[in-house]
Amino acid sequence: MTIEIKRGDVFCSSNPSVGVGLLINAVQWLWSRDGSSTYSHSGVIISDDGQTLEALPKKVESQDFLKAYSGDMVLVARPIARKASNVPTIDTDIDNGLRDVLKQKGNIYPWWRIPMHIIPPLAKIMIFKRMVCSELVAYYLYKAGSRHDGYKGTNPDTLADEWRNWNNFDIIFEGKL
Repeated sequence: MTIEIKRGDVFCSSNPSVGVGLLINAVQWLWSRDGSSTYSHSGVIISDDGQTLEALPKKVESQDFLKAYSGDMVLVARPIARKASNVPTIDTDIDNGLRDVLKQKGNIYPWWRIPMHIIPPLAKIMIFKRMVCSELVAYYLYKAGSRHDGYKGTNPDTLADEWRNWNNFDIIFEGKL
């Protein structure tokens, strides 16, 4: 299977840690407005050859997207360039977003933030510099000009719903990789 991923794309996946993924999906389903939750992890594609930036179980680091998620359900989305002539190009926006989000690389995973996501408003009001996977992606999209600044408390299900329903994202692929 060939997917044409590009630097700046974003993705959600079914969590490879099945137990954790099931718990995340259960909580997301509980709070979901559409009554469904498929994805429990997310990340950013930082290079055209498929390297990612993700908040993984120990720290924020990179891995090969196609190798890491082979056999998993994934959703890959691409921010769409804006049409207005006075707005920077999508490449400039991606550069800006990646520059800011790459500063998180090497940070330890904020496991203490996971319980806050059980009651999402707690994750929104608590101020920490460390971000879980979906907050990292939402922060990137905000810095790239494709999303509002409410990245704290964002979960993978919310991102997937936004990508499917907002008109500033193209779905590149959804299904089993």
